[in-house]
Amino acid sequence: MKNNQTIGETYRLENGLNNDEHELFHEYLLISPSYQLAHRVMTGQDVDPAVVDGISKWDLVLETYAVCGDVYSMPFLKWWETIGRGVFYTQKADGTHTPTGSLQLLSNKVHEETLLKGVALVNDKARLELKNAKHVENWRLGVEVGLKSKWTKQLKGSTKKTHDNLEARTTLGILGSKKLKEAFYIAENAARGSFPSITPIESGLEFDYPALYELVKVNHKMEMLDKRERKSDGLYVPKTYFARKVKPKLEKAKKMQIEVERQVKLRTGKA
Repeated sequence: MKNNQTIGETYRLENGLNNDEHELFHEYLLISPSYQLAHRVMTGQDVDPAVVDGISKWDLVLETYAVCGDVYSMPFLKWWETIGRGVFYTQKADGTHTPTGSLQLLSNKVHEETLLKGVALVNDKARLELKNAKHVENWRLGVEVGLKSKWTKQLKGSTKKTHDNLEARTTLGILGSKKLKEAFYIAENAARGSFPSITPIESGLEFDYPALYELVKVNHKMEMLDKRERKSDGLYVPKTYFARKVKPKLEKAKKMQIEVERQVKLRTGKA
C-alpha cells in the first residue's frame, strides 16, 4: 500500500515528536473537571467520597491518570519528554518510534478550529469572570475568541446591549453556549482516554472556573520559565501550539481592545 506520509510526518513518527493534537490533549486534561478530581484523589487530598461515587466512568478517569500522570506540575514540553511520549509512542530497539502507545488519537477527527476555540472559550471565561468579578455572557465570550459567525463582526466585547443588537447577541450567545458544551465534552472524554471526541457525556461535574484559571495561569508561567532555562542552556526550544497559534491571536485581540478603548475616550472627551 502506498505511503502517503510527508517527509516531516515520517520524521516526527520515527523520532517520537509531538504534534498539535498531543499538545491540545494536554490542554484539555488541564481543564477537565474529572481529571482535576482524579489528581486530588491520587495525591491524597481531601475528597468527598459521595462526589466520586456520582461521576460517570470514574474508573476510566483513574486509568487515564495512571498513564498520563500529573499534568499540573510541569509545562507541556517537560510532560511530553517525561510522560507524554510514552503515552502515545513505543520505542523500538533501533531507537525509532511507532505510534502504538497506551493511548491513540482518534481518527474521527474533530476540526482543529473546534479544539482551539473550545479551550480558548473556557480559559477566557475563567479569566474574564475573575477580572470582572461577575458572570460574562456567552455572546461576549464569542466575540472575545472570534467564533466564526457573521455576528462577531457586528459586536464588540464592550458593546452595550440594545434592541437593535438583540438578534446578534442571542444568536452568538447560543453558539457560544454550544461551543462551551463541546469543550466540556472534549475535556471530559480526554480524561477518559478518548481524544479528540465531542461525544456527549454528563460526568456529574462542571467547570470550576476560578480554580481552572489558577491552574492554567501557573502552568503557563512554568512554560515560560522552562523556555528561558532551555535557551540559557543553549537548547533548541520548539514553539508550542499556544505560542504559535494562540498567543498571537490573544495579543492581536488585546491591541484591538486597547484601540477601541482609546477611541471611546477620544469620543467622550476623557482621553
